[in-house]
Amino acid sequence: MLRPLIDILMTVILLLSMSYELIGPALSVLLEKFGFIFDGYDYGGIIHEWLGMSLIILFFFHLWLNRWWLKNIFKGRYNLTRIILTLLNILLIIDVIFLLVSGLLMARIFESVEFSETDPFISFARQAHVAASYWGYVLMSFHAGLNWHIFSAMMFKKIKLKIKFIPHLIAAAIMIYGAFAFVKRQLWDYMTLNIMFVFFDFEEPFIFFIIDYIAIMIFFACLGHYLILLLRKLSVRN
Repeated sequence: MLRPLIDILMTVILLLSMSYELIGPALSVLLEKFGFIFDGYDYGGIIHEWLGMSLIILFFFHLWLNRWWLKNIFKGRYNLTRIILTLLNILLIIDVIFLLVSGLLMARIFESVEFSETDPFISFARQAHVAASYWGYVLMSFHAGLNWHIFSAMMFKKIKLKIKFIPHLIAAAIMIYGAFAFVKRQLWDYMTLNIMFVFFDFEEPFIFFIIDYIAIMIFFACLGHYLILLLRKLSVRN
């Protein structure tokens, strides 16, 4: 039961991490109502750092819970399904390392180090962090879909749907909107660094942002899930 709880917690933190600039102002307003006033304090940045570190710690804990994968990576026969799963896991680990290193370079623990905002080193770290963040969001969503059968077996084994095609229709509808939201939110431009700075619409209701990002997450999770189903059917036929 621990693994699905860790996965759910990682999902929530991942969503909040992507919306940190919207959370900061909302928290400032809330604190000011209770008499706490900190002019110019970057709540969004602080929240993002804590969420980011929490996510990375949980990621490596998740990796430790699945350490059998690391122990067996050079054992056994590799079919197409195992190759895809292994490559995705390796890409995810590399991406998280990029997130960790680039995030630490920009974090407040290095405020005593005199880096200029225009320093090429810091500029590279910022760009790497933006790209790794959005690649990580997509890869983690895809990874969740590839392993959805494990999660669903643990969480929903007692639930039996009489009309089995309904979940697929719901998934298809969300996927269509998720693909639209992926384009609207310009994730590909962030992933490829066509846009190097993340822009937020502070006039937009926070819930709209979250709905779009949940739809994007479900879009890639469904892609991963249906890909693994297809590969399994192909392997059975062969």
